[in-house]
Amino acid sequence: MNLRIEQVCKRYPGAKRLALNEVSLELAGGQMIGIYGDSGAGKTTFLRIAAGRDAPTSGRVTYDGVALQEMSRSERTRHRRREIASVWAAEPWQEHLSVLEHVAMRLFVDRRDYRSAERRARQALLACEAEQCIGMRSEELSDGQRQRVELARALVSRPRLLIADGPSTRLSRIEGKAIMALLGSVARKAGTAVLLADSDADALVGVDEILCLLDGRLVNDAETRELARLYRLPSAASRPAAAADG
Repeated sequence: MNLRIEQVCKRYPGAKRLALNEVSLELAGGQMIGIYGDSGAGKTTFLRIAAGRDAPTSGRVTYDGVALQEMSRSERTRHRRREIASVWAAEPWQEHLSVLEHVAMRLFVDRRDYRSAERRARQALLACEAEQCIGMRSEELSDGQRQRVELARALVSRPRLLIADGPSTRLSRIEGKAIMALLGSVARKAGTAVLLADSDADALVGVDEILCLLDGRLVNDAETRELARLYRLPSAASRPAAAADG
């Protein structure tokens, strides 16, 4: 799988400035790239465009050489369903469903029979170390358990690209690192490309590359360190050397 984002700009109607300004990125299967930036920097906008949920104002987004703009609406929908999974900060959950049903539900859009979907859901929960949650419901889960369940739900369809918005949000530092390690292990084993974002660079543990979104522009690590000095971004300035090395 290869995702290529080339010179993408995004301007919302009535906005005075660009939400994204000539952003470029390339991501391959098994690779993890983390993006951080302050609230309003454009992280979620960027993830939604990468996931094919929103269209850029200008620029190109291609999946395995096929441009998003060249796909019909039905082709884009089918592509997202089969190739891409996402974990958003506020994921909807039908509270009457058990964890197993919640994870299996993602497979029903492909008309899988219940037994097959249930089997795949159990496997995904086991891989995400959430098998103890199978019979539980939403209100019974801790934040850490819920995040493992959401990862299982995203990975149950065996996507080639996983988009995650703040996967360690609301978690303790220790639990956040555990979730990141789990995500990296499961995704790399499956050859899944991972693009994730967080407001804190320190939370992006174990990724191959860390980039910063600042005023709609995507900058690399060397530029980030200089910008951290100029703009006094504590999360970038204080990031440990080990994390910077990917």
